[in-house]
Amino acid sequence: MSAFEVPNVHIDALLTAGLRFAETGYPLSWYWPSPTAASDPGNWTSSELQLESSQRRRSLSLQTAGRVGAMLLAENRASVNHRYAEDEIEEPYLFTWLPGTPDPIVVLKALACYEYQSCEHPGWRGSEAYQFCDALRLQAIGRLPRYSDAPWIIDDADVFLTARARDR
Repeated sequence: MSAFEVPNVHIDALLTAGLRFAETGYPLSWYWPSPTAASDPGNWTSSELQLESSQRRRSLSLQTAGRVGAMLLAENRASVNHRYAEDEIEEPYLFTWLPGTPDPIVVLKALACYEYQSCEHPGWRGSEAYQFCDALRLQAIGRLPRYSDAPWIIDDADVFLTARARDR
């Protein structure tokens, strides 16, 4: 598998999408490091776990976009460094807002590319970048055409048949 550094505009696109999606829904947020129930393994609603979760909650905003973008680039650079036994650091990052309305399919493909280029090192699955990608993916999926029309629970064995086929 090969790896390369994604361009800054790729990161700008991911961040712009997350910020735009927040305008019509919920702010993009994720936990890092992921909360654990170690403070009270028998009670997931314990005050200790709630405190731990609030301390680990990250979110994307205009104020945090630069930090989040730098974090994403650093994770991508760590992958390239690991893959090619390099020890380079990433260039400084400054967020640039992209014009237009993000297409969820373009965002999903951009996430797939970013993840493919950033997953080469052993710490990828536990990284903040991984958590960010998961949160943005969920936001993008929810904006796919007809997603909101699909059933939440499937209780009909003919769910995959088109309406036209069912009416025959």
